Amino acid sequence: MSGPAQPRFGPLAGLRVIDLTVALAGAFSTMLLADLGAEIIKVESLQHYPTPTKGPRHPPKGDDAVALSAGRDYAGGDPGEDPWNRLSWFNAQARNKRDVTMDLRRDLGREMFLRLAARCDGVVENNAAGLLEKIGVGPEVLHSVNPRLIIVRMPPLGLSGPDSSATGFGWHFEDLGGFLQVQGYPEGPEVGSIFMDGASGPAGASAFLMALRRRRRTGRGCVCEMAQVENMICHIGDLTLDAAMNHRPPRRWGNRSPDFAPQGCYRCAGPDNWVVLSVRSDAEWNRLLALLGRPVPLARPALASAAGRRQAHDEIDATISEWTSSRLPMEVSEALQAVGIPAGPVLDEAAALSDPQLHERGFFQILEHPSCGTHFHPGANFTMSRTPPVIWRAAPTLGQDNEYVYKEIIGVTDVEYQQLVAEAHAGTEYV
Repeated sequence: MSGPAQPRFGPLAGLRVIDLTVALAGAFSTMLLADLGAEIIKVESLQHYPTPTKGPRHPPKGDDAVALSAGRDYAGGDPGEDPWNRLSWFNAQARNKRDVTMDLRRDLGREMFLRLAARCDGVVENNAAGLLEKIGVGPEVLHSVNPRLIIVRMPPLGLSGPDSSATGFGWHFEDLGGFLQVQGYPEGPEVGSIFMDGASGPAGASAFLMALRRRRRTGRGCVCEMAQVENMICHIGDLTLDAAMNHRPPRRWGNRSPDFAPQGCYRCAGPDNWVVLSVRSDAEWNRLLALLGRPVPLARPALASAAGRRQAHDEIDATISEWTSSRLPMEVSEALQAVGIPAGPVLDEAAALSDPQLHERGFFQILEHPSCGTHFHPGANFTMSRTPPVIWRAAPTLGQDNEYVYKEIIGVTDVEYQQLVAEAHAGTEYV
């Protein structure tokens, strides 16, 4: 069945981009392009199940702890009979996209892909270096059928160099880039994240936009290489320069700061409730003291300076925690904000989903998914006055747009389409 017609909106309306991405980094890039109005066509293979993108093929079910843990990312906690369509990890970043299935490792699928590429403006991929060449659709082949094609490639460590073939997930490469060294408590273990994926999404989308601007001047496509680790290191350029100039590893600050004192995350009333605050100046320190009732332990002249407060940080934290522990996070945050001290409650996803600020701005969008039902989804992460983003559909199910892509874009006949179905190129379930 073909998916719904895409409305025309945004500055990229009329552009068509092939999505060959996996996991989050590349998919985030194409999501941003989709929110700008481009038609994004995700190409999948029924023969190769993408675990990093769609989770386990057969996730456990039932009431045991393992099953409950595995069910946390599925609608109703139930993976269902089609878990690949129900995983929130995929559905969160596949909104506004179309989905077509074809096997690029076989001649007919490769032929269909090249016919599709000839009718598109771009290709975005973040696979292992050299994968496109291995399956016969490298940049030279793609540009031979469409010289105007913009090809954005997002390998973790680049397409060249002794480590270009290294494989892993984001947290492995974050360690290579120096990120894990600065995340976590000073005396505790390193803390992993998916920072590289989050940082790579906008970078990949920006690379496409810059290449598009160039194409409008020259009429020619190009290959954009965005090595994710190199992009990520730019986010800690100050720490990298400090290590280069002063030959010292960066300090792990935890919740504290080299600039502000006190700064931290403080327990509040209730189970696992917390608030964060920063004191940026002596004036803000005096306002905090007044709010705390000028406790005697903090009245020493030595604490009037940031240097003195840094030395006595543990003692200050104990007093602040005594005050926050009997109050709710929002109450603490509002009291601090009222006197001009930066502060905010630590919200989990459920609390953020009910936040009045986000709802007042219309951030969350209600979308209906064929397999998961109707839910609030995160909205666009930017607005534009004349060409605003539109969240027009939930993530597609596997092969949802097969007929549209094959028949309306590529131009196959009904007989040819039935051959594609018979040979397991076009379908809605993995082989």
